[in-house]
Amino acid sequence: MTEKEVKILMNKYLNGTITTTEEKLLEKFDASLMLDNEGHVFKNDDHRKQVGKKLLKRIHDKQNRKSDKSWVKVAAAIAIIINLGVLTYLGLNTENKKTVTVSQIVETTEWGQRKDFVLADGTEIKLNSGSTISFPEKFLGNTREVTLVGEAFFNVAKDKTKPFIIKSGDLSTTVLGTSFNINAYPKSNDILVTVATGKVQIGAKDNTVFLLPNEQGVFHKNSDSISKNDVDTNSLINWQKGLLTLNDITMKEALDVLEKWYGVTFVIHDDTPLDCHITASFNNESLSNVLESITYVKKGLSFQPLKNSTILIKGKCRDND
Repeated sequence: MTEKEVKILMNKYLNGTITTTEEKLLEKFDASLMLDNEGHVFKNDDHRKQVGKKLLKRIHDKQNRKSDKSWVKVAAAIAIIINLGVLTYLGLNTENKKTVTVSQIVETTEWGQRKDFVLADGTEIKLNSGSTISFPEKFLGNTREVTLVGEAFFNVAKDKTKPFIIKSGDLSTTVLGTSFNINAYPKSNDILVTVATGKVQIGAKDNTVFLLPNEQGVFHKNSDSISKNDVDTNSLINWQKGLLTLNDITMKEALDVLEKWYGVTFVIHDDTPLDCHITASFNNESLSNVLESITYVKKGLSFQPLKNSTILIKGKCRDND
């Protein structure tokens, strides 16, 4: 692939005009090629970061429209490489000028899908739906770095000599060995880090906060500030145990949760406002059982399955139902 072809394909990724044939070409993407052409593809470091952010946004736009998974994985791989920097990706040692190539693994989940896996150092990860995480096949150097878009629960293997660092947009989470949850979906105004065990450090720009069990750090994207709260950790990370909790939220908010949990789309008949509240919990229940339970409690509602994982909701609900 020539320098000109690299530029053309990168532009097509950004404007959404890439073809199936070109997608297949990029499935064979070689990071060393990006290294050779990086100076020609990106005008400067800011341009490189802008391209990476646009690719990550397109990844989640594609996920929301249930697009082809291969595109998501290819785009995620390139976006992660851009955001981390190719030199980090390749494990380049600037002291002895030797390059060690390390495969970068990208795991992606669709809405309604969750995935468990273990990293080379023994760290256990549960990836929630609609999320993407990138990590090296093996960790080189003095740190263990991964990049997360979306939500994941980490049980980090202890290694005092190699801090474990999770990059989530502008926020960095650093630990030596502990368990915690990160919620960093792109459309949210905040990034939430909730600690189950151990001690966690989160930082963004000049702000640094330490978190202990049953504490949650909140990075506010709009103000680049961090706040800390006491929380019930178990209720916030029940998703990784298969427990779905609806805690006194409106029916409309509940439908948003169910869409992400089960990978479906709800269509409201006649745009009826669903402002009644619901409190419920489900343990690895099927969607049909969940909807049946809701209609039992909110007798004015009914659900009708349509095509393409779409469900029509009819009727009204009141808090005194």
